[in-house]
Amino acid sequence: MPFASHIVKRGRMYQYVRRVPEDIADRFPYSRIQRSLRTPEKARAFEAAARVHAEVEQQFAHARRNKGATLDLTPVDDWEWPDWRLLADWFKAILIEDDWQARSRQLPGAAFDTGVTRSLFWRDSTVAQAHLDLRATLREMTISRYAEERIGYVQSIVRRLGVPVSKSSPYFERFMGACLRAELEYLTIFFDREGGRMEEAPHPDTIKGKWRKAAEQLREQRAISLGIDITKTKKAGKTLTDCFEQWKRDRQQANKKTTRHGADEKELAIEDFQKHARVRDIGEITRAHIIAFRDHLFTTGLKTPTVNKRVGQITTLLATAQRAGWIDTAITGGIYIEIPAGTNEREPFDRAELDVVFGQDVFRKGVRSENPKAGGELEFWIPLVSLTSGLISSEIIQLGPDTVVPHPDHPEIICFEVSNAGGRSIKAHARKRYVPVRKELLDDGGFLALVENARQKGWKTLWAAAEQKASVTSVSNMFSSFWSDRLRNELSIKDPLKTLYSLRHNFRDALSAAGATQDEKNQLMGHAEAGTGKKYGTKKKPRVVDIVRLNELIQSMKLPLLDRIEWPSP
Repeated sequence: MPFASHIVKRGRMYQYVRRVPEDIADRFPYSRIQRSLRTPEKARAFEAAARVHAEVEQQFAHARRNKGATLDLTPVDDWEWPDWRLLADWFKAILIEDDWQARSRQLPGAAFDTGVTRSLFWRDSTVAQAHLDLRATLREMTISRYAEERIGYVQSIVRRLGVPVSKSSPYFERFMGACLRAELEYLTIFFDREGGRMEEAPHPDTIKGKWRKAAEQLREQRAISLGIDITKTKKAGKTLTDCFEQWKRDRQQANKKTTRHGADEKELAIEDFQKHARVRDIGEITRAHIIAFRDHLFTTGLKTPTVNKRVGQITTLLATAQRAGWIDTAITGGIYIEIPAGTNEREPFDRAELDVVFGQDVFRKGVRSENPKAGGELEFWIPLVSLTSGLISSEIIQLGPDTVVPHPDHPEIICFEVSNAGGRSIKAHARKRYVPVRKELLDDGGFLALVENARQKGWKTLWAAAEQKASVTSVSNMFSSFWSDRLRNELSIKDPLKTLYSLRHNFRDALSAAGATQDEKNQLMGHAEAGTGKKYGTKKKPRVVDIVRLNELIQSMKLPLLDRIEWPSP
């Protein structure tokens, strides 16, 4: 839903919070809109937010009309019912296409074979539940109620074409009725896909409505009025991939490292954006493309920080193009969604929650999920390594036979070596470090057997899932999705501040209880030194630390739940 990112819980009550767009900020006496939804219940909050969202969209549209900022809208004065019916068909097709793109992003080729598990086609369970709730709501709606409550959503979709939807149109209610039917038909296809049926659907581009010709004519008229030769506008002859290559060259010239993780993130963003916008030449990318891409990402279930980050990859590449002289202006300002204070922080699990997390069958009975997102043995080891060593998931996924090693100065201490050796990527130089392995993982857990198995098979990592996937990012994203779904839906830990990353906070708390100093905690967790002191000393290798002391801290952390783990047989 396009308004989902604007719903924030403040205290007991939900609120609708939204920044006024930059292009019409001078038309409002305030910088953001904040309205109480007057309910502590999420379902009712979404219902109330839909009405508020539609009203706010109308206010914004009115402000743009008064400002003369609607020059890119397609004229619809001569449209008749067949034209509006085609637009409803396009509306349905774009919903189906957006769903397909969301599914296909992580879909392996095996999914197209016969007889494969249906779970390969599934969307995230939270997305599926939202669709179930929506279908139940839509089935109860009259056309007049749908027109009132869903106009904002319909407008947000057809805005990609520049088509205005106004209540003053003589075809308004009939068109909204067609959109109601389109949404219900789309939901049928959505749940067919959840069952493994992936039948062909018409692509939105195959629907030839008046908006195509009108948009081109409007573009030509504006260019002529400005005295511009339209044959020389727009196209730059470069793609986002060209921008990516230039970005890497710029980094190299500035003596800055390009990590594999950072490269993967940009390549994923480029692929997602080009699939959604269907624009390859950077000269034709507009602000509307970026905004539509941002709103599309929300429909896939991504969180606000992730959406902002992925959109930021595209704007960074366009800024690179501007510096290279390929385009005259980049796209900046008013793109990102503000993250309400406190919503991006993380909290450690309390003792009862840790017992729930590590009381699962995967830790007590040796059970492994068949869900491909679980990553096989990663399901067992990522939480345990994170809790006992403070490594983040991407660091754990990149562990290999050459990174579980005796410390060079104290070979009796087995460590995880976190570095960028062997083409690995880490978030920052400070993350290079040796972290002693907790004794239970070595003595009882058979972790060294896992290492030996990977060495004999010639793997770069310790994990079959990581060897089969294209990138660390894709494995990490799938596991995080799987783990979050289990945390919320199976373990009933609903607090949004409790995530997989929370185990790293539990690790730090356990270190504090064991008597670790601030500097010792920073050394083990890969946090940078602060202030002027960070300018001095070694920078090309892991910091010189007292590994014996750090090992004592790791081994003395009080983690009684480890005694109840069913460790894999060596």
